[in-house]
Amino acid sequence: MEPKLQTKQEKLKELEVQKEKLKKLQVELDVIESKIKNNEKLSLDDTKFVGELGWLSAAAVTIAAIAASL
Repeated sequence: MEPKLQTKQEKLKELEVQKEKLKKLQVELDVIESKIKNNEKLSLDDTKFVGELGWLSAAAVTIAAIAASL
């Protein structure tokens, strides 16, 4: 198999894995959003999840900025 084609296929596989992870995150966010809309109290785990998600978002932006500058 040609190296460029193999690399593209590997990247596509990784994108599919990331897509599945994003689907799981979306489900979690939907649950939290529903709780907020229904004025339900968020659990400690819910609050921790939102905090970690915010931190990960900031890290992703930083990594993307560094990658773009290379």
